Amino acid sequence: MTDASTELRKVFRSVTNEFRDHIAVEAIGSDGASFGYNENIPMLSASLIKLPILFYAFKNPHLNPSQLQQTVRFDEEQIVGGSGVLQLLSGREWMVKDLLGLMISVSDNTATNLIMDFFGIDQIQKWVADQGLTETKIERKMMDEDAQRKGRTNRISAHDANSVIRHIFSKTDPFPDEVKFWMLHQQFRDKLPGLFDEKTQPVSVYNKTGEMEEIDHDAAYFTCNGHSMAVTVMTSGIKNRQKALMAIQNIGDAIANYLIQQSEKNE
Repeated sequence: MTDASTELRKVFRSVTNEFRDHIAVEAIGSDGASFGYNENIPMLSASLIKLPILFYAFKNPHLNPSQLQQTVRFDEEQIVGGSGVLQLLSGREWMVKDLLGLMISVSDNTATNLIMDFFGIDQIQKWVADQGLTETKIERKMMDEDAQRKGRTNRISAHDANSVIRHIFSKTDPFPDEVKFWMLHQQFRDKLPGLFDEKTQPVSVYNKTGEMEEIDHDAAYFTCNGHSMAVTVMTSGIKNRQKALMAIQNIGDAIANYLIQQSEKNE
């Protein structure tokens, strides 16, 4: 084990030892480095549930690609709050592919619900389970308080979220470049890339966050000069949100430093 990987593992251990049952982590690097902690325990997903929905839309072989070009029309009653921009815009007709882009780039809840209606929650859930995402449960739309009161929840594990990230960047069957563009330029960058995102450095981070009360997640793909790492960090029940955010940021910073060191060794 190299000094760089030893230091990275120290950061993982320090964070997980501090938060114990309140955190889950899975990280898998292109060089074989890996770390897991509570990674197979499903947690409330918040907006990470948008990753398996994206997986379904782009990788279900039974879907006709032309469906992504179809137009979805909606009315005022279908608009929900929380994150997103459709609630602020006047347009009521959007192409499915654009709704998917909004679902990822600004985590738009209305766009997500329209996609769930378009494809069907049950169909999405069955397909993602058939792909091995057995720790994922999609049972309700975003901001559906009535469904929450009835006990229907959306859950995902760090392992399942990380599996989708790895599928997106697969060497053999990657997602379209536009999906990667949505993630690279998405608007929530205060978690895994939070400590270095505005700095000049060689690491690129493609990520998708999720948050609810006492819940903060981030799933991301880090790249640096041919080296990469897929990582998902999920936190739940941490009263002091700044501590949760700092834990996620410290992991992201450690991964960036690790990849930079790996890259420099090969120069």
